[in-house]
Amino acid sequence: MEGTPKAKNSAADMLDEVITRESLFEQAWTMPMTKISSRYGVSSSYLTKVYISLNIPRPPVGYWAQVAVGKAEARPVLPEAQPGDSTVWNRNEAPLQVARSSPIKRKQMSRKAPLNSDMQPRRHPLLLSIEDHFKKVRESENGYDRPTKRAMADLIVSRSGVTHAVDFANQLFLAFMKKGLTVTLSDPAERMSRKPVDHRDKPSSRYVYPSLWQPQRPTVVHVGSVVFGLSIYEISEYVEVKSVDKRLVRLGSRPERKRVAPYRNEWVMSADMPSGRLCLQVYSPYYRAEWVQSWKEDKPGDLISKIPSIVKLLIAEAPGLAEKVKLEREKAELEWQKHQLQMAEWKRKEEEKRQLKAIQESREQLEAVIQTWAKVNSIHAFFADIEKSAQRLDGVSREAVMERVANAKELIGDLDALRHFADWKPPLLQAGD
Repeated sequence: MEGTPKAKNSAADMLDEVITRESLFEQAWTMPMTKISSRYGVSSSYLTKVYISLNIPRPPVGYWAQVAVGKAEARPVLPEAQPGDSTVWNRNEAPLQVARSSPIKRKQMSRKAPLNSDMQPRRHPLLLSIEDHFKKVRESENGYDRPTKRAMADLIVSRSGVTHAVDFANQLFLAFMKKGLTVTLSDPAERMSRKPVDHRDKPSSRYVYPSLWQPQRPTVVHVGSVVFGLSIYEISEYVEVKSVDKRLVRLGSRPERKRVAPYRNEWVMSADMPSGRLCLQVYSPYYRAEWVQSWKEDKPGDLISKIPSIVKLLIAEAPGLAEKVKLEREKAELEWQKHQLQMAEWKRKEEEKRQLKAIQESREQLEAVIQTWAKVNSIHAFFADIEKSAQRLDGVSREAVMERVANAKELIGDLDALRHFADWKPPLLQAGD
């Protein structure tokens, strides 16, 4: 079974059977997860669940590539274990089921003291060189960039808004790090869902430009036993624009003499364009456990001052979200069981219909065999009576009649009723086919 220790002769079994959080944390930041999983004789996905269950921070995607070129930032510290939390991994225990387990409301959230400024990296690992991916692509018609890379932080911005968005995201992620909270891309095994964003400043029934970039996996922050999804996007404004070199340009940004076409209003239209102001959308990535909160900038830059209150709110909301996820998972499990019972009942009824149909078809076939038997018997009786009557005739007449009887039998064909009966299928045999 996946995730279970291998045979006693394997090298992994020469290691300790009980591994501490501190040891696993140190290994995670000194070697790739694939090497650690190979060392302990488990799969990478199973080991990931172990790390999540013990609340051990892991390197973000692309960390080891950054190490190779000497650009990796300082690693975070290991969060303190809460009362009642497991602090070791016992390799002899049954495999963990982190993805399906129900979050348990913690009585006390992490209140770890802020990291020393010397230990705090200048740039969060998830945001290393992220600007390069926005510079490599051409700006789309509506002003929003669509990077080809999708395995990165959830930022939806224009070319001019990248610097502001990355700066805000970095300060937000580092603020979480100071509280011992890890910001990463979601684990694929968890099957988290990303809540769509509506970049318009005001809700509207207008058509929304569909080709916005979206990440491959949600960006999440681990708070207690749950995670919150994080999306940072640039708010758009509905303004008058004109098309210049296959791009929409705000009419107000054009010189006065170029705002009016030779034919009035020929090329002037309105569209949703990036405004330079950001919005942070925090949401629940769990199925049916709805929770979402948004913070918008009134002017560029004023969202940064709200970071402490945002972090504080998520810490306060985590137990409630954990309870909601637990209830929804229990409800989903009951619905699944109900569905299974309904499917079993449907299959039972279908089997009954099939058996009744088989019995009916078998009865009809048997009736056909009996009718064939009755017909065969009547033909046999007919020929037998002729042959008996022919015995009273003289030799020449008798031979003529018997020759005609032979020709008649040849014309009628097979008169073996047993062969017809052998072709009949009893209902039990037919139902089992």
